[in-house]
Amino acid sequence: MQVFCDLADQYKESMDFAAVYIAEAHPLEFKGINQATSCSERMQAAADMKANCNMEFPILVDMMDNSVSLRYAAFPERLYVVLDGTVVYAGGAGPFFYSIKELEGFIQNYTSNI
Repeated sequence: MQVFCDLADQYKESMDFAAVYIAEAHPLEFKGINQATSCSERMQAAADMKANCNMEFPILVDMMDNSVSLRYAAFPERLYVVLDGTVVYAGGAGPFFYSIKELEGFIQNYTSNI
């Protein structure tokens, strides 16, 4: 997550960044995070992640029906760029096809043309 935070910091003058907190891929495996059983628990987990990672961008929280995660095939992690309501970049599904470098290349190309 720190690499994404660094990328967001680097390009914060050119575009807005946000993260969407979805269901935990590995509950209890990392930092003792439990799988949320309510929206308030998921919101608290997102707030904890934001504080622990010193994120300076908003974290949106998926509903308990996981509608955002399902719609964007985001589980366990995925990178998207949305421009005026249209997905203009869809990264591969994590963890194996998730590439911050690829996203950075897209952002560099995009920002050089604006």
